[in-house]
Amino acid sequence: MPPAILLAILLSLHLTPSLAETLTDPLALLERQEDQLRRLEALVESLSKSVAVLESSLSSSSSPPRFPDPTSPASPTQAIVVGAVTKQKPGWSEGFHFLAAARLESVPVCASVLPYQDVDGHRKYFAVGDKSGRIFVFTSSGDVLFELPAHSDSPVTSMLSYLSFRRNESILFTGHSDGSIASYRFSEAALNGDDWLTLTLASSRPFALGSRDLDSPPVLALELHQVGRIRYLLASDGGGRIRVFTENGTLYGTAIASSRPLAFMRQKLLFLTETGAGSLDLRSMAVKEIECPGLNGSHAKSYSFDGSERSKAYGFTSAGDLIHVVLLGDASNLKCRVRSIRKAEIEGPVSIQTIKGYLLAVDQEKVIAYNISSQYSGRVGAPRPLFFAYFHEIKSQFSNPDQGTLLENPLIATDRDKLVILGLNGGYVGIYRSNFPVFKLESNAVVWSAPLFLLILFLIVLWQFYVKKKDSLGWTEEEAFDNASGAATGSILGPVSGERTFADGPRGQDLRELRGSGLRGPTRRYVSPSSYTAGAGVSFRPTSADPGFIRNPTNLKFMGKNAEVAGFSKRRDPLFPNAQAVDDER
Repeated sequence: MPPAILLAILLSLHLTPSLAETLTDPLALLERQEDQLRRLEALVESLSKSVAVLESSLSSSSSPPRFPDPTSPASPTQAIVVGAVTKQKPGWSEGFHFLAAARLESVPVCASVLPYQDVDGHRKYFAVGDKSGRIFVFTSSGDVLFELPAHSDSPVTSMLSYLSFRRNESILFTGHSDGSIASYRFSEAALNGDDWLTLTLASSRPFALGSRDLDSPPVLALELHQVGRIRYLLASDGGGRIRVFTENGTLYGTAIASSRPLAFMRQKLLFLTETGAGSLDLRSMAVKEIECPGLNGSHAKSYSFDGSERSKAYGFTSAGDLIHVVLLGDASNLKCRVRSIRKAEIEGPVSIQTIKGYLLAVDQEKVIAYNISSQYSGRVGAPRPLFFAYFHEIKSQFSNPDQGTLLENPLIATDRDKLVILGLNGGYVGIYRSNFPVFKLESNAVVWSAPLFLLILFLIVLWQFYVKKKDSLGWTEEEAFDNASGAATGSILGPVSGERTFADGPRGQDLRELRGSGLRGPTRRYVSPSSYTAGAGVSFRPTSADPGFIRNPTNLKFMGKNAEVAGFSKRRDPLFPNAQAVDDER
């Protein structure tokens, strides 16, 4: 049996009746092909629309990439694909070295790094406040040192720590949601003769009492301002009130800002608010507020000043934008400008902190790292996102990576250098150190310091004084040339060995007396270094009013014009300083 007939029999046995009829009926087969063509055309049109949408999304930079759902089965490691080249994104573990982790029984809400360093220049201690008002002090290795006495049972909302004027002492201030402030003084010293330094609590006390009103605004920002040897503590609350305290706890003054202050600039009485910027005058306790052009009517929710350049700040607005702000001036002349604004990749409650060259933003479930460093000074571009990481991915390094409950208040603290304290869900606190490189700004401009400028100014004044003194004394170049010419002529045309001069004539004694009187220095005679024999001298008779000054031509070989002024001695420099002088008396 031929194979074609066998194949037809098998198809008739196994195919459905409708398909068999279609194969045998030419009209049905034609209709089926037309239907398939229509489907292919529709598929091609759909693919063309998808390609157009992808091209428009790639060409447009206004719409940022959205992060995938952490519960999706996709791999947590994301990649950027451009053409045929795939570039892997850096992860949290690659950019930040894990040091230790600690767990609190309550929810941590605030943290601050204490100003103590080890031999390598790394910070050694940090403090964490929880929702119940307790404060714990940890080492950078995750060990608990002690729990501080609680002066308020309300949640900790802000912290500030700095070094004291005393050796190895520091002060920690904590602000609470009821408006109260507590003060703690630490000391680091060797105990029992041990070389190892140990941190101890020297004293603790309530610094400022809060209001008993349930609606009292919380203390949201604490900052230090120093004038000479006097230090002031600035405390701002949610109602826009700014309180200024001295270091011993005395209230210096109170001011009210129309917009709530969010962040203070270090060592300056300048601050950023929800709608702009402001300044505080300590003398009159007056607040000056301005708007920042470029906010486009939106309100800022959080700010953080740059660790390298304190005039720069980064913040997030209520519209979901990431802004770059520059704050310049002083209390009397203040300027604020929005350098860049772009759609942010993070939403909800956001806490931000800066380290050298990078910006870290934390919401309730993830952390994002932005690059704000550049090898070019004055870069105006918006911060570039480097990578993001979810908390359950970060916790997988040391604990069970369960999703847990979302953080109500995101927690992050830094030392503005490399140390990062990150609050994770489940009461965990992670300690990390940044491994990212930092660009060092290089400039060809000459940096003039005050001592160098004063030294150059002193040299210029000294040079001007020398020039004026030289002109007043008549030190000119022409006279110096004449003196040198006269000395050279006298040495060359002077008498040779064996000849007599006018000093041996009748007036020789008078000239010797004139030399002894000090009006004219002693003359020097030099032996000719060559065997040259001088010829007949040229007769010369000077024009003089003194008849006794005329000499016999046989005794006078040469006499130049007397250019000396009576009453002044004239210095003659010898032509050969190492030649032996011949005494006139011989």
